[in-house]
Amino acid sequence: MKIKKIRIRNLRNHSNSEIEFSDGINLIYGMNGSGKTTILEAISICSLSKSFLPVLDQNIIKYEEKGYETGLNALNDLGAEYNVNVKFFTSKKKISNNDSENQSPKNLIGNIPIVVLSPDFKNITFGSPGDRRDFIDKVISQISKSYLSKLIQLKKVLRHRNSLLLQFKKNDKYDNDLMELWTNKLIELNADIVIKRNEFINELKPMFKSTFAEIAPNEEVDLIYQPYKVGDEIINDREAIIESLTHYFNYRKEIEYQRGSTIFGPQKDDLIIKINSGIAKDYASQGQHKSLLISLKIAEFNYLKSYCNETPIVLLDDIFAELDASRSKHVIDIIEKNSVQSFITSTNPELLNGLNVEKKLLNIEDIRN
Repeated sequence: MKIKKIRIRNLRNHSNSEIEFSDGINLIYGMNGSGKTTILEAISICSLSKSFLPVLDQNIIKYEEKGYETGLNALNDLGAEYNVNVKFFTSKKKISNNDSENQSPKNLIGNIPIVVLSPDFKNITFGSPGDRRDFIDKVISQISKSYLSKLIQLKKVLRHRNSLLLQFKKNDKYDNDLMELWTNKLIELNADIVIKRNEFINELKPMFKSTFAEIAPNEEVDLIYQPYKVGDEIINDREAIIESLTHYFNYRKEIEYQRGSTIFGPQKDDLIIKINSGIAKDYASQGQHKSLLISLKIAEFNYLKSYCNETPIVLLDDIFAELDASRSKHVIDIIEKNSVQSFITSTNPELLNGLNVEKKLLNIEDIRN
């Protein structure tokens, strides 16, 4: 996939910007706070229906405006044109693309596969289990709309189930039939999500190990998926997972009743990242964390490329300020070797000097309107 042009209206400090891109590396440079990252956010909105940063839509609207709009024109790897437009106005989002004038976010995701590397993503390797689940879910959702649908269903089921448990606790009255209905939905979704997550980690793991070995050949790493209350011996058996979780619920439902909230489910899964037999979030140095994150993101790129039959676009938000020369070179080598269209933000306009690659330098002060 190659993005040819993007349009940005009233997004952060961009009033009305229209930018044309190179098929190779696009270096967007300028001072901090000048609007460089906003261009990457606009690409993310057109690809994932939202910014890659943890921010609400209403909080990225330009000051004193009522909404924002982003749109882009792209060509896929077969040369077919793809257009998308996203409007957010008065708390409502409207998405249109080649397929529909009224598209859902769920159907937008995956049409433009993207890989994002930002300093904000360092929590994947040393943050909470939720950070690692979010990494897993965002990658799988770009290649599986059915998985994304199950995640959406999971949120609804948990919301209804927790509301019921809180109501039961408040009124001191428990409705077994109603709780059984929502519990069965949760357990079935749990089984499907666990199986897909396990399949993903098993496929990502060799890609991750291979990439890390190139960066740090004298160290060993591993990825271990830990689904909550699902043992390794049944992790690929849907019926066995359902039976096991049903037994767990029956054994612990009194605890749920007392707490007024759900105490099991895929929202409690974790991904253990290991380095040299230790858990990375506890033992890895800053340099090791950077190598782990780069390796995960390169593995993500290779995974998406193999499943999407489309070359992902890479967004690198001010990461080279945090990387040493060898890690920076490895990232650039991957981009060059795969003929990837990439978008790099930096305060340094000379970042790509000496590199014999197709590139375009974009001064944010010249392109932001």
